[in-house]
Amino acid sequence: AAHAAAAGAPAPSLAGRAILPADASSPAPFAGIVNADPAPAPGSTQPVGGFSALIDAGEKDTYWAMPDNGFGSKANSRSFLLRLYKVRANFKTAHGGSGDVQILKTITLRDPNHKVPFAIVNGATRDRLLTGGDFDVESVRQTKRGDFWFGEEFGPFLVHADENGKILDAPIPTPDVKSPDYPADFPAPVAGAANLNRSSGFEGMALSQDGATLYPTLEGAVTGDDPQVRRMYEFDLKTKTYTSVRRSYRVGTPGDAATTGYSVSDLVKLNATHLLALERDNGQGTGAAFKRAFVVDLRRTQPDGTLAKQQVVDLLNLADDGGLSAPTARPGDIGLGNPFSFPYQTVEAILPTGPDQVSVVNDTNFGSTGRNPSLPDYSDFISVRVPGLRAAASERPLLPSSTYAIIGDTPYGEPQITNFPKDVAALNADPDVSMVMHVGDIKNGSSRCDTTYYQQIRSAFDAFADPLVYTPGDNEWTDCHRANNGGYQPDERLSTVRSIFFDRPGHTLGADRTLAYQAPPYVENVLWKDASTVFSTIDVPGSNNDLVPWFGDLETDAQRQARLQEYSGRLVADLRWVDHIFDAAEETRAKAVVIGIQADMWDPAAVAADQISGFQPLVEELAKRARRFHGPVLLINGDSHVYGSDYPLADPEATNSKIYGIKAKVPNLQRVTVQGSTSVPHEWLKLKIDPNAEGVFSWQNVAFAG
Repeated sequence: AAHAAAAGAPAPSLAGRAILPADASSPAPFAGIVNADPAPAPGSTQPVGGFSALIDAGEKDTYWAMPDNGFGSKANSRSFLLRLYKVRANFKTAHGGSGDVQILKTITLRDPNHKVPFAIVNGATRDRLLTGGDFDVESVRQTKRGDFWFGEEFGPFLVHADENGKILDAPIPTPDVKSPDYPADFPAPVAGAANLNRSSGFEGMALSQDGATLYPTLEGAVTGDDPQVRRMYEFDLKTKTYTSVRRSYRVGTPGDAATTGYSVSDLVKLNATHLLALERDNGQGTGAAFKRAFVVDLRRTQPDGTLAKQQVVDLLNLADDGGLSAPTARPGDIGLGNPFSFPYQTVEAILPTGPDQVSVVNDTNFGSTGRNPSLPDYSDFISVRVPGLRAAASERPLLPSSTYAIIGDTPYGEPQITNFPKDVAALNADPDVSMVMHVGDIKNGSSRCDTTYYQQIRSAFDAFADPLVYTPGDNEWTDCHRANNGGYQPDERLSTVRSIFFDRPGHTLGADRTLAYQAPPYVENVLWKDASTVFSTIDVPGSNNDLVPWFGDLETDAQRQARLQEYSGRLVADLRWVDHIFDAAEETRAKAVVIGIQADMWDPAAVAADQISGFQPLVEELAKRARRFHGPVLLINGDSHVYGSDYPLADPEATNSKIYGIKAKVPNLQRVTVQGSTSVPHEWLKLKIDPNAEGVFSWQNVAFAG
C-alpha cells in the first residue's frame, strides 16, 4: 500500500494461494437450484458457491467459511441452505503446497424450536432448515462459548445460533433501519417504506477482542445520511441489545462522488482498539478499480466525525515475486503473475492470520467473471503479507490531539463588522475547538486605520471563549499610508497595533493562555506547544513584507529610511524566530510544526508586480530549517483570500521554488491559504492536529451562518 511504501516498508505481497473449483458441491437433503423451492430427494447436492465471511476454525489454514443467501435474491434462493463450511486451504507457497481447498465439515442453520417468529420456507417441516429465502447472511462471528452471531441483509437482522447451527433467539432488527426485503409479517423498526437499499445490510461485523461487543456495520447508506458514510452500531452480547453508541465510517475518498457507491464488505478486529475493514467497488475484471483494506482506529475520528482509517493493502496490486499465481493460468485469465490482482466483483471476506498477514477469499456470485471474462469465478483463497499491518494497528497510548479554528482577512467592511460577533459566537459554540488563530487583516484595504477601530476589534476578540492568537496583517499597519486609510505613517500604526493587541506580552486574547514571546518590540511573535506540535506566529505582512514604498512616489527620504529600518529590524527578528521555532521543535521532539503568517508569499499578483523580494530571506530560512526537521511543517497564511493548499517547495523545477531560487526539495512543507471574509462562502478552517495520525494534520472548511 502507498502508506507502507512511503514509510520504506516492503509492499504487500502474495504469500499463498488455494482454489476451490466453481462447481464444488456438498450433500444436501434437497437440491440447491436457482428459482426453485425445496424438493427433498436422496443423493441431492447443493453448490457451495463463494464465501462472504471467514472466521478462524482453530487449526492452521483452517476456516469456517460462509456463503451468503445463495443465488442473489430472496425469491430465487429458496432451495439454497444457509451453511458454514469448515475448510482447509492447502496454500501453494514458496515452500510447496497443493493449492487446493478441502471441505471438512458442514453446519446448516435450522430453527426447530420456532425462534423465528415470521414465515420461513421450510416452516412446515420438523427441522425448519433455513434457506436464502429466509435470510441473507453476510457476516458471522463466533463467541468464546462457540455459538455464532450472523449479520444479515433482509432485515437487516442479527441472528444467533449455537455451535451446531440451531437458532437460539428471535432475529434482532436494526434500530431505525428497514430493508425492502423486511418480512411483512414481523413488526419493523421503521414505519412505511424501506430506508435502506436492498443488499446493503450487515456485510461487515467485527467482534471486540474481549468478546463482549459486536460492531455490525451497514454496507450501504441509510436514506438521508451522507451517501459516503456507513453506520457502525455497537451490540452488547450480554444483554443482547444495541447500545446507544453509534459510529460513522466513511468509504472511499472524501468528497469523491465516484466512491459514493463503495461498500464496507467486511470488518474484523485486530486488537482492542483497531479493526480491519475491507472496501470494494462493484467492478470486476478489467473494470475492477477498488478492492482495499484499511486499519480503523476506534479511538480516533477525522474532522468530519467519521472513524480514522489508514490503507494497508490494495488487493489489485500485490507483489508475486515467487510466481505463485502464474502456474494456474487459463486462457483469458487476467491479474495473474507479478503484480498479482484480485479483480473479483464481490471481495467480502478478510481475516488476520498473523501480525502482518491476512487471508482473503471472494464470493463467486454463481457466475461472476472477474478472473476470466469467459469462465465463472472459482473461490480464490489467498494469503497476503501486509508489512504495514502491525504498525498501523499499534495500541500504544494516544498522544493528545487538538482542534483549532483558523480565520483571517476578517472582518472586512461594515456587513462583516456587524456580523463578526455572530462569527465569534459560532466558534465559541463548537465543542471541538480549543484555540483560535487569526492570520491577520482585521479590516479591508480601503478603510481607516483609526485607533478607535482597533479598540473595537480588540473588544470583539476578547469575546472569544477560547484562547485567540493574532498576527498583524498589512491592512492594519503597512498600508495605512493610503489616503482613504487616514494617511498614517505605517510604523506608528504598528506600534499602536502592538499597544492594543499585545498589551500583555505572552498572553492570548480571548481566554487567557500563557505563550512564549519574542523580546520587545517584536512581542507579536509568539510560540506554544500543543498536541506534540510546536505552534508559532511570525509578523510577515503582505505589501512585500513592508518594502512597498509607504507613500509611493511622494515618500520622503526620512520615510524611506524609517521603512527600511523597520523592515530590516523585523526581518532579523523574524529570522531568529524561525530558528527558535525549529530549535524548540527539535529539542522537545515535536511531531510537527505550525507557523502562522499573514502574507501569501506566493501570491501570483505579488509575483507579477515583482513584490516578493522582501520575503526571500524568510523563504530561504524556512526551506533550510523545514528540510532538516523530521516531521510535517504547516505554513498557514491569509492575504490572498481564496482557500488553497499546496507544497510550494516540494519540486525545485516548479515555479514556486524557482521564483525564490530554492534548489533542494522541501517535501514536508505544506501551505494552506485561509478563505478570506470577502470570499463566498464565508468560511473558517477547522484544523485537527492529531500526532498519532500519519501526516498529523487534517482540516475542513466550515461555513459561517449568514
